[in-house]
Amino acid sequence: MSTSIIEESSFGANPGTKDLARHLYTRMFCGKAIIIADNPTAVLGPLRKQWLKLARKARREAASTLSATRLYEFNIIIPRMYTLKFTQKNSAEDIYITTIDKLPKQIHGYATIYITCNVDLSLVSPTLGNSLLVWCKLA
Repeated sequence: MSTSIIEESSFGANPGTKDLARHLYTRMFCGKAIIIADNPTAVLGPLRKQWLKLARKARREAASTLSATRLYEFNIIIPRMYTLKFTQKNSAEDIYITTIDKLPKQIHGYATIYITCNVDLSLVSPTLGNSLLVWCKLA
């Protein structure tokens, strides 16, 4: 039985890779993610840049906190952020960015599926499994 959750998000007034990176931050420990885009090359660079900005922000926050609990959390979060792999070539990596044409036959191994382009849901829904599907539109 499929227990997938479909979430539609416009990511605020000015959607973009910054909001996508923030959402990935909340889901990075859930498992691998796939991003379906019209042009994966145009998404990969800016998304990786926003991800590294978010990692530096987390490092600054860790440096300024006095809470032992928060420091412990940051000691787990920050190394994970810097080792997360973004790719458009190898679907075995953490974050796989692809087009609908190159979509793997079975995407049920991904915890989160982001769709940033116009896609017919019938092409994706049979293979969802237990994934969170996020519809978003990038500017």
